Amino acid sequence: MTFITGTEDRLSSHAAAALPPVVRLMGVDVTPLASYEQALACIERIVAGGGGKSFWAAINPQKMYRAWREPALREALGSAGAGICDGIGVSLAAGILQGRWLRRITGCDLFTRIIPLAAQRGWGVFLLGASAQANQKAAENLRRQYPSLRIVGRRDGFFEDDAEVVREINQTRPDLLFVAMGSPRQEFWIARHMASIDARFFMGVGGTFDVVGGLARRAPRLLRAVGLEFLYQLVTQPKRWQRQIIYVPFLLRVLGRRLSGRRIEELPRLKIPRAKRLADPQEPNVSR
Repeated sequence: MTFITGTEDRLSSHAAAALPPVVRLMGVDVTPLASYEQALACIERIVAGGGGKSFWAAINPQKMYRAWREPALREALGSAGAGICDGIGVSLAAGILQGRWLRRITGCDLFTRIIPLAAQRGWGVFLLGASAQANQKAAENLRRQYPSLRIVGRRDGFFEDDAEVVREINQTRPDLLFVAMGSPRQEFWIARHMASIDARFFMGVGGTFDVVGGLARRAPRLLRAVGLEFLYQLVTQPKRWQRQIIYVPFLLRVLGRRLSGRRIEELPRLKIPRAKRLADPQEPNVSR
């Protein structure tokens, strides 16, 4: 097995700006980015106009498992220009199925690295989603930390008229659109409306606005470093057990595929309780 580490941080700017070939995990594509620096170089190229519009999706075990079962979600994720490895379970699946462990590039951590770059480059940012309070607090804290950041618009995730929201976004002409609606609502929303929105870079960020706004806490750095943030979430938010239990059938499917080589459609469908709040814009949905 090979392990993708951060040694590629020293890639040349030209090489870093090119997305690597995807790793396909039972029908879901994951982009094996070597570092956050490589991710930022790719995003900078996109915003500069070198790669057209691009939608980046954070791929975690919950999202991947649902995509295996739900063609509509699989199609939405397939429309993404990059699927970042947002969970230790996805890295584990790649190791089992492809013989290579992927570097975790979490959605929350990538967001907090994009923002200072946006402030430095003068990119316009639109914050869409989360509760009104979380959206406002996130914008206030970001402006306080990065005075030069151009937040050209923001709106919470509680709305009914998509066309009105699209018009509002287009009036501000952002370079970056971050959508915090929880999964899979945010992926569906971006995939459905990206062609009509005048922006370069689109990314679903789940509960990141709650974290940035100070309304939710992430796991301690040590747990995040070893990929065990989901355990912290389970202990501090017991109601999330319906999300975390997906790890069991997820791992069984991965192991079943590795041992039998059968197609995913031939593997048994395991019935598990579904989390009712997966699409709730207030649901913290950061790194898994």
